[in-house]
Amino acid sequence: MELEVSAGREGRSRRRELEAEAASYEAPIGTLWLAFTERGYLAISLATRAAFRERLASRGVSIRRELPAEELPFGLRDRLDAYFSGEPLDLARADVPIWFAWGTPFQRAVWQAIRRIPYGQTRSYSWLARQVGRPKAVRAVGQAVKANPLLLLVPCHRVVRADGSIGGFTPGLEVKLWLLRLEGARLK
Repeated sequence: MELEVSAGREGRSRRRELEAEAASYEAPIGTLWLAFTERGYLAISLATRAAFRERLASRGVSIRRELPAEELPFGLRDRLDAYFSGEPLDLARADVPIWFAWGTPFQRAVWQAIRRIPYGQTRSYSWLARQVGRPKAVRAVGQAVKANPLLLLVPCHRVVRADGSIGGFTPGLEVKLWLLRLEGARLK
């Protein structure tokens, strides 16, 4: 669901603030910052705390309070512990509610398609383009993957180039390789 937009006195539209809660989780790949509401998780990132809050603010999201990792809702802490300990747990298929609080219909379609990539496997940007019915939109798919707000729950680390090479990854290629190796994915 898009953030609500309402008209101001002079007819200008302004974005209504969305309040969320946040928490951090210490993972082997770095500190994960997570934002959530009662509807589900809306952002997960390896950015710094300040960069994470700034990105959320640019989307009209304010953090009401920060909670300790032990209080992550929807059982996510236990699932993250299991995933990072090497259990073959597909976080994209776990019963953890997510909420695409922003994004175009095209981006959301790409993010949903990414969630269908099985644990331990990879798919190409061109595969994603075909999945969303836009087989020639490979570059646009790449931009949608880059804009993914939900690291791990939308496992964009499983997206590689058509030739099987690793491609890019906003948190860094070392993190992408680490996650793919954790999952036992075959790499070129």
